[in-house]
Amino acid sequence: MDEYNVFLSEPAEQDLHEISLYIAAKLLSPTTAEDMLDTFYEAMSGLATMPKRHPLIKDVFLANLEYRMMPLKNYVIFYSVNDSFGERDVNIERILYAKRNWQEILN
Repeated sequence: MDEYNVFLSEPAEQDLHEISLYIAAKLLSPTTAEDMLDTFYEAMSGLATMPKRHPLIKDVFLANLEYRMMPLKNYVIFYSVNDSFGERDVNIERILYAKRNWQEILN
């Protein structure tokens, strides 16, 4: 089975930075912040195989963009899959705290 290439968007990179900073500085737990980043990177790299195993978002606008969501602890990883014209890419769009109004943020 061919693997997909996984790419992080600039907003997703910023999300990871903010999550790490919040855990390290506000919660005073730099070790937990590092562990959480490792968890995110492991989960995202796992999307290289079978990226469509997570459902499309039920929001009509976001579903038309073919956004999928993968829950991870208290967060949600939003991504899209491109497998047209010979491309096999997973694009990580955003990583947001699950209790935020992510529909408003993504729309």
